[in-house]
Amino acid sequence: MVRLWDPAYQCFTFNQEDMTPTIEEYSVLLRIDNVQLNKIYVKEPKPMTFKKKLMKLTGMTDTWAEKQIRKKNEVSCIPWFSLRELVQNHPDILKRVDMFVLAIYGLIVFPKVLGHIEVAVVDFFEKISE
Repeated sequence: MVRLWDPAYQCFTFNQEDMTPTIEEYSVLLRIDNVQLNKIYVKEPKPMTFKKKLMKLTGMTDTWAEKQIRKKNEVSCIPWFSLRELVQNHPDILKRVDMFVLAIYGLIVFPKVLGHIEVAVVDFFEKISE
């Protein structure tokens, strides 16, 4: 069976014919009891925490991100001076530009917490930068 598996197409190939699993086989593989034919089944990815998003955007470590996160008016945010240091000193030029743009969004376009960039701005920036 291993020789017949085509990893590029993710299906079995018998004599130049692709054999993909049926809906019933998928329901067994995905452990779905009541399959409805007109319904789309998607496994939702786990949402990233603010700290993980910050680490991904900045390229910094877990401890750095944890030290920067503040709570202001019940909203998680990062102070501007932390981003300013990254804009000036980050070794990756593209990350510098990203942090500068994030700061503009957080401080000028969507200011909610004075001198801080809140989690909603980071979420928005992450979506438009993909």
